[in-house]
Amino acid sequence: MGPVSFVEIVIGDNQGNSIILPRAMSQAFIERHADIERFVHSIAPSSLSVQDLVVEIIKMRDVNVVKLTLRETCLYMKSSTMLFMFKLKHCVENVYSELCQYTHIVNEKFKCFVTLLGENCIMDKCDAVDFLLKIYKKSNIECELIVYALDNIITMKKCTFYC
Repeated sequence: MGPVSFVEIVIGDNQGNSIILPRAMSQAFIERHADIERFVHSIAPSSLSVQDLVVEIIKMRDVNVVKLTLRETCLYMKSSTMLFMFKLKHCVENVYSELCQYTHIVNEKFKCFVTLLGENCIMDKCDAVDFLLKIYKKSNIECELIVYALDNIITMKKCTFYC
């Protein structure tokens, strides 16, 4: 099915600027949310690092603002916006969990498709579609997977038989 799936968290502003946090960094960011919340509530300008991400409290027009810096990209936001991001933590974790489950289902279906086509010596694309559609209930995942993966399945089977 190709490379392993991964998740990145994108933090953006209304100016089109964004910082992409890889999964490990976003996890560290979320794990340190209590430290960051305390830090954001502090009065004196200062900074805190979470892996390569630097979180700073700076003054802008006599107001404390959070500045996020990753490599050469900076974002500025209100403290309340920063704190709201932690409220989304559970949402992100649930979506990631669901994506992992769906990826597992799709990988298992793909393996099953390949096995069934190999066991029945089906090499023709039309025959493969007919065969797979007769066996499966035609759920959304199965239909999309059949359409998307069929070229790869037939190519893999031909390579297996010829090699």
